[in-house]
Amino acid sequence: MFLVLVLLGCLVQNSFGEDNNVCPTFEDYYTVKNNSNCWYDFSADYDVPSVIRLNGYPVIEYKVPTKDGYILTMYRIPTKNPNALKFPVYLQHGLVATCAYFIALKKNSLAFVLADAGYDVWLGNYRGTEYSEGHINMTVFDNEYWEHSMDEIVAYDFPAMFGTILANTDPNGKIIYIGHSLGTTLSLMYAAEFPEIARNTLKLMILISPAYTLTNMKSPYRLAAPFGSAIINIVRGLEMYRIVSQAEPLKRAVRTVCLESPPLMQFCLQLYNLFYGAHTQLSPEIIPVYFNQLPGGTALRILNHAADLVLGNFRKYNFVDDNFRYYGTSTPPIYDIKKIQVPVYLVYSTQDWATTEPDALNLWHQLPEEVRLGMRRVDVPNFNHIDFVYGRHAREIVYDDLVQVLNKFVNSYPFVISKSLCKPQFGPR
Repeated sequence: MFLVLVLLGCLVQNSFGEDNNVCPTFEDYYTVKNNSNCWYDFSADYDVPSVIRLNGYPVIEYKVPTKDGYILTMYRIPTKNPNALKFPVYLQHGLVATCAYFIALKKNSLAFVLADAGYDVWLGNYRGTEYSEGHINMTVFDNEYWEHSMDEIVAYDFPAMFGTILANTDPNGKIIYIGHSLGTTLSLMYAAEFPEIARNTLKLMILISPAYTLTNMKSPYRLAAPFGSAIINIVRGLEMYRIVSQAEPLKRAVRTVCLESPPLMQFCLQLYNLFYGAHTQLSPEIIPVYFNQLPGGTALRILNHAADLVLGNFRKYNFVDDNFRYYGTSTPPIYDIKKIQVPVYLVYSTQDWATTEPDALNLWHQLPEEVRLGMRRVDVPNFNHIDFVYGRHAREIVYDDLVQVLNKFVNSYPFVISKSLCKPQFGPR
């Protein structure tokens, strides 16, 4: 196996050789093709399974049908350590993203750090994103295909993906869930909507940049939150669902503009940082990787559902005048997180403009005391919302510590939450 990986590495190097595509400074991008400071990064060109293989890891692809007809794609990175405990860890990406950002940092990516630590890593992609565009009788060109919110992910996607994991691991075991941003929202909704099922399915929920209610969001994009329903009505009238939802047209437009020149690269990065946080640890060499992986597509209704969090609501999708037809009430039912029975561990950054410290602390205090496993406060300059997955120092700031938390948890499972772990863990680490 070692010789195979060596040969693969040589093949990659020889195949790509002079075709540089990333540089250590924005100035270097002016002469990227023949600049000796620049190099080739396959993560800026290839899809998820290819990137996993080219990093030297095995990968298994699963096509997962849901009860309402969507076909999702999951990727599995089984651990190569024969002595590992092999607990399944499921990674859930956030809004307008895919599982690709969990493998963006080469060997320092969260997925690979977990695999090296002996965990059986599963990468999920919810419906409508780049890797989960299938359906048994619809296509992305059908407007009806995009008529889904977070409620359908919770009700259909998660049961299908979790069932697939347990069917291919220990059916009597449980899954460690790690979500980032909207991936945390979805897990909270799932555990609140199906508390007994979640308790028997999930061993632990680790929420990175937790998104519960987001009334303290600092991003200026919060100003658009009240207009979500109006925007959807305009898009519906113009029949533009696919154009504003599917990854392919979105990514083509973004790459055309944002990779055209170094000034445009920096401009696009600043536009994104208006959402993530004023400053970032994203390095210039990660930008082509970033725009190869994002945007990953998502239904406009999911965006509107997420906007409802900014308005202080943690509930099912708001159909406004049609709520009574869907729910029998004038307002949507809430997702009551007081019902959650799965241990929860939070990780947040003080520099995050999207999921802020006050909102993370509010979530902590709203959770039942008996499920509060611990809380980690990251207080590092320029480490914002997106740095948890793309930041150059994400491993040393977050991932290595996270593996220690996981190891401590699984080695003492079945777990009784100790008082020491329940205390919020503050500090810059």
